[in-house]
Amino acid sequence: MVFAYIQLALSMALVGINISIGKEIVSHVPVFLFSELRFLIAMIILLPLLSMRGEWKSSWSREEGVVLFWQSFFGVFLFSICMLYGVKWTTATSAGIITSTVPACIALLSFWILKEKLQRNHLGAILLSVCGIGLMTFSGESHAVSAVSMLGNLLVFLAVISEALFTIFAKRLSGKITPFQMTAAINVISFVLFLPFAIAEGSGFDWESVPPNVWALIVYYAITASVLSFFLWYKGVAKVAASKAGLFTGMMPISAALIAVLFLGEAFTWLHAVGMLFVLGSIYIGTLNKREQEMSI
Repeated sequence: MVFAYIQLALSMALVGINISIGKEIVSHVPVFLFSELRFLIAMIILLPLLSMRGEWKSSWSREEGVVLFWQSFFGVFLFSICMLYGVKWTTATSAGIITSTVPACIALLSFWILKEKLQRNHLGAILLSVCGIGLMTFSGESHAVSAVSMLGNLLVFLAVISEALFTIFAKRLSGKITPFQMTAAINVISFVLFLPFAIAEGSGFDWESVPPNVWALIVYYAITASVLSFFLWYKGVAKVAASKAGLFTGMMPISAALIAVLFLGEAFTWLHAVGMLFVLGSIYIGTLNKREQEMSI
């Protein structure tokens, strides 16, 4: 079970690390075009490996195929659009506080859809996680509330719901489709969904304007975000309850904050330190229960 926790933590840590890398990439390449390139590179890696592993053929039911589609639509496509425009129209502080509700949303949806039981230590861990992530993103600055910022906040919250649904759908498919098959399928479906937008952005794009180091970052991003992160998350979520897996989303802002401090020169405050301790404490508390009968590694 510890190995499953490590997989979940690494998956979200990679997502957090890639936040800064993604910002650098989209300063040179349009968002939808970058997303399409990311999925294309992942497909080039994954599809041959899928064949080599003997997992090319599958006996997916129509229902499982539909769940895969909705997982990609909500967890990748809609999440990207809502988060992209949400952070454009609201403040980074507001967006950070709203995204701190991801563990709670996953827990509530797992209770509602997957019929998972929420025990006291889970509820306490979720509350601690939300508080910790909120502290890490709270700057104490006041911002005027406008119609545009309210729309931005709504879009960020829709992105949170989409991220939660991604985990719920992954849990529903665990044991039916292998993690490697899910990883490959999600990238193929996402490639198709982003294609019309990528064509529109790429038609007049100056490809020669992209520096060589940015191309290297795109390849790195595709390998870590579209291959390793998905695969590790699918492996981990198959072994633990979805509500418990949701606690590990707290690793995303921790790794993002550490990268910002270590490599971007951003200040590290006491709020960051306390917030990180809260998040780590929530993960510890949420994984204490040894009586749950979960799938062994």
